[in-house]
Amino acid sequence: MLGELDALYAKGAMKEAEEKLAAWRAQAYAEGNRGVALSLCNEMEGLYRTTGRAAQAVAVSDEALRLIGEMGLTGTIHHGTTLLNGATACRMAGDAKRALSMYGEAAGIFRTLGEDRGYQMASLYNNVSQIYQEQGRHEEALASLDRAMELLDKMEQSEAEMATSRVNRALSLMALGRLSQAKEELEKSLAYYESPAAAGDGHYGAALSAAGELAWRTGDREHAVSCLEQALRVTRERFGENDACRVIRMNLETVKNMAGGSGAGEERAQ
Repeated sequence: MLGELDALYAKGAMKEAEEKLAAWRAQAYAEGNRGVALSLCNEMEGLYRTTGRAAQAVAVSDEALRLIGEMGLTGTIHHGTTLLNGATACRMAGDAKRALSMYGEAAGIFRTLGEDRGYQMASLYNNVSQIYQEQGRHEEALASLDRAMELLDKMEQSEAEMATSRVNRALSLMALGRLSQAKEELEKSLAYYESPAAAGDGHYGAALSAAGELAWRTGDREHAVSCLEQALRVTRERFGENDACRVIRMNLETVKNMAGGSGAGEERAQ
């Protein structure tokens, strides 16, 4: 199932992937296979987040947490991962308080299990940084991102996650007026996304959007328009119309209609 989903994601067939997930989940419940249902709920939560449907992502993550309790998996790595997914859905839905609580609970599980040096913890720090960004707490966001990147730097094949973290660092650095540092981060991130290793990576759009903002902040309006147009195209091709497309489109219109300003907005990498 997961292999088939990966193939659908790779070609941007999100609607077909959603239909498959719904059918498989229904079958798993009919057969009483809660383990498969749990895996599929977590997959659906990710798909809903990716396609900008935060409320549905929260609902299916709550379903996954219910299954965790029913299966006696409280305190396990499965519980921690499900909390991490659910917290990210809550963050996207605007419920920062619940998200931070769930992130804290997940971090406690990872530490208890000795899994606080792995990918899940790096992802947690990365996502917590985005809450800080949304609250305007950019120094704290950078500190959280530094923790994520310290972990990722010790892992093999973590280039994609490092690129995402660099985009998020660039957003906070821009907000703090540290444009030369933001440029360095974006150059490294874009070098990855434009390499063969990153073909089809959905986060490329967020990196282009951030590059568009940096171009506007540094007075290169023409390049800002080019980056944002490309960001919109890449995001729409990969995920279809979602909230990220709406934000990028708003930023693009702002850049086209104004000759100056302090920024084109901050599209977040997910």
